[in-house]
Amino acid sequence: MGIESREYLRDDDGGSFGGQAPVAPMSIVTKIVIATIVVFVLQFLSSNGRGQLSTVEQWLILNGHDLFRGQIWRLLSYAVLHSTEFPLHIVMNMYMLYVLGRATAQLTGDREFLWFYGVSAVFAGLCSVCFYRFLIVDRPVLGASGAVCAVFTLFALHYPRQKLYLFGLLGVEVRWLLTAYVAFEAFPVIKELSDGQLGTGRTAHSAHLGGLLFGWMYFCWQMRFTVWWDRLVGRASTSLRVKKSGLRVYNPKTQPDPDLSDRVDEILAKISERGEESLSVRERRILRQASEQMKKRR
Repeated sequence: MGIESREYLRDDDGGSFGGQAPVAPMSIVTKIVIATIVVFVLQFLSSNGRGQLSTVEQWLILNGHDLFRGQIWRLLSYAVLHSTEFPLHIVMNMYMLYVLGRATAQLTGDREFLWFYGVSAVFAGLCSVCFYRFLIVDRPVLGASGAVCAVFTLFALHYPRQKLYLFGLLGVEVRWLLTAYVAFEAFPVIKELSDGQLGTGRTAHSAHLGGLLFGWMYFCWQMRFTVWWDRLVGRASTSLRVKKSGLRVYNPKTQPDPDLSDRVDEILAKISERGEESLSVRERRILRQASEQMKKRR
C-alpha cells in the first residue's frame, strides 16, 4: 500500500495528502514521440536547400560509409530522423508508436521499453546496412520505422486477437495484420536479392524486416535488457569495491532467507491491477523464491 493511500493521510475530500491528486508522470512513449518531433523541426531549421541533406541529417543519418569509419552513434540517431519531403512518414510512425507503444510499455515498464526501442532501432539499422553492403550500394537510412515494426510485433505477440480498425471502419485481428505486413515487407527484399540490385523505391524494407525480426526474438527469447544491465553494473560495482578495499567476499553456504512478504504483497497487487503479463522477470523470480521458502517451512 502506497503512503498516499493510507487513511490518516487523506483529507476530507478523499484526495491525497495536501488536497491535490498526484500528477501522473509523462510516459516514455510520449517522451520519444516529442523528441522525434523536435528533431524533425530541427531538420527543417537546418535545411541546406531542396534535394540536399540538412545539417542535422548530415550528422545523424545512417550510412555504411560513415558507420564503418567509427561513427557508431548513427545506428541509433537515424531513428529520430524522418523525410521532410514526405511528412506522412513521421505522422504514420509516431501514430503507430503512440497507439501500440503505450500498451506495450505497460507490459515491459518504461525503462525496459526504452531499452527495447533503442536496441530494436540499432538492430534494424544493422540489418539495412548489411543488406545494402551485400548489394554493393551505400544508401542512407532514416526513420523510426524499424523500431516501430519491433513494437508492432511485440504488441501482436502479446495481444494476437486484439482488433485494429483500418481507416476506423474495418476491424482486423492484429495477428493477421502482422502476417500480411511480414509478407508485404519480405517480397521486395527477396526480389532485390534475386535481382542483385535495388528496386526503384526508396523504402528501407530490410530495416522494417529487421525490426519485425527483433520484436519476435525479444518475445521468444524473453529478453530483459534492464535486468542484464543491472546485473552487469552490480557486478562491476561489487568487484570495484572489493578491489579497492582489498577484502575477500565471504559467501557462506547457508544464509538466512530474506523476508519477501512485502515484495510479494506488492507483486500480487500488481497482478490484480494489471494482470500476470505485466510482471517483470525479477518479479516472477521473487514469487518463485517466496514459494520455495513456504515449501521449506512446511
